[in-house]
Amino acid sequence: MKISTIRSALAIAAGLMMMTMPHATELIRISEQQIRNAGVQFAPVSQAEASGEGLRLAGSVVYPPSRIEIISAPAAGVVQSLQVSSMDQLRAGSVMLRLHSPELLEWQRVYVQLATQLELAEKKAGRDESLFNEGIIASSRLQETRNQLVSARVAAQERAQMLKLAGMSDASIAALASQHGLTPVIDIRTRISGSVLEIMVAPGQRVEAGAPLAKVARSGELWLELQASRAQGDQIHIGDLVKLTQCAQSGRVAAMAPQMSAQNQLVIVRATLAGAEQCLRAGQYLEATISSKTTPSSSWSLPAAALVRNGGRDYVMVQAAGGVQPVAVNIITHGTDKLIVQGALKAGQQVAIQGLANLKGIWLGLGSSAPGAQ
Repeated sequence: MKISTIRSALAIAAGLMMMTMPHATELIRISEQQIRNAGVQFAPVSQAEASGEGLRLAGSVVYPPSRIEIISAPAAGVVQSLQVSSMDQLRAGSVMLRLHSPELLEWQRVYVQLATQLELAEKKAGRDESLFNEGIIASSRLQETRNQLVSARVAAQERAQMLKLAGMSDASIAALASQHGLTPVIDIRTRISGSVLEIMVAPGQRVEAGAPLAKVARSGELWLELQASRAQGDQIHIGDLVKLTQCAQSGRVAAMAPQMSAQNQLVIVRATLAGAEQCLRAGQYLEATISSKTTPSSSWSLPAAALVRNGGRDYVMVQAAGGVQPVAVNIITHGTDKLIVQGALKAGQQVAIQGLANLKGIWLGLGSSAPGAQ
């Protein structure tokens, strides 16, 4: 019973405290003497466009999906050896690994048989052409021979194509029919120039046909994926200039996600930068500045120390007659020493940058006067 009474008293006290808590726009009444005693200092507000600052966004460098290629096993077998490692730079046609495949040996044997049958079909077709020209055989027999030749050629070409996909060259395939040099070893080569991102197998590992063996990134373009708030995203447009401290050249905004991320409520902004591989690396975290073509007149630049958070919202304390006025703002850019915000501010207004803890305490009703007040 005693505990229940205590809980009720606490609930009533909490309700009274909420009732007496000042509204977000209510003036904090405090004298100039109290402001000095509390150590409050102010700094001026200026328009963001006048400060020459753009939107500063954090993000990372990524490979475009079109540049990533997966090297897969053309046939089932066992990884015999690896010829490259992660992060190696490759040229097109470089051998990445060797695969021992009995399945390849079977393909070669079948190809040799089909190549032999094709050779016999070609000889028979030549004889029947001569016999038909001399009037010895009927045209129906010649047509049948021609059909057999076409079938033999298609079967041999199909098997030759499978061997090409397995990594055998035209010269190696031609040597099979002439020398019968069958081999169970496949040299897996890359078709592009680039860098090895990942080796997905180890020597001695058995793989099935189509299994991924390695991931390679083609040399060329890199993307910047930057994260923007809703307010920032509303100011960014396709074609806006993107600048980085790491690169001398500038890029452009190429695309924006049509929806916000459910995890962090941010908008992904994609930017492209010519020659980015010369100054950036994939996976690198960075900060970029986007020069928007349409900077709103309601965007303001002020010191980062001016920000106060209360009830899930951001505020700044503006000097006013008779005290200090809390003003709600939306952050556009949050740098280490500067803020770009939107809100009901004016150029030249003074915002508090020191003594904010004392001001917030008075605002929330934790004290009736500033330290040192009589």
